[in-house]
Amino acid sequence: MGVSKKGRVKKRGDAQGASKDVTMGDAGKVKRKINKSKRKQATKMQTQQRPESKKERRKRIALAALAGARVPGSSAAETAEQLRARHAEERKQTKAKVALLKKERGKLPKKGGKDQRQSAAQQIRALIEEMEVRQVAELRAAGLDAPSAAAAGAKAAKVSASRRGKDAAPDAMSDV
Repeated sequence: MGVSKKGRVKKRGDAQGASKDVTMGDAGKVKRKINKSKRKQATKMQTQQRPESKKERRKRIALAALAGARVPGSSAAETAEQLRARHAEERKQTKAKVALLKKERGKLPKKGGKDQRQSAAQQIRALIEEMEVRQVAELRAAGLDAPSAAAAGAKAAKVSASRRGKDAAPDAMSDV
């Protein structure tokens, strides 16, 4: 054993270069291969998982309602009064669900929870829209008059008037 310049003791094995470390062969440059087919497949899966558009959702709901109307023993066996009563009950249940969802949405954080609040609001809108589209499709399938376009237009005008304020004249700026 020898002593180094700094006063440390040298071991005999170190002096001879015999260490217990294992040396690996020269690996050279490691080539990393990016699997393009997997990457393409992943992007394809992301595009397939896009949210359903409003038009697609309405079409799907209407077709499901029409298919249900053709099944014997379903809404086809209902009279017009029974169908309208069932729709009224469904509207009440939907309103109760919406009230619960809005209550839960109110408990979400105001700051930092924008995504959660938006998804809750979207869920509420989808619930209401689904019920309305399904009921209109069932009425049409039963051969009953669905709410006419004039009634829908009157409802929209009533809503827009309530948003403007009660004192404002309807369509006051339409001539300008």
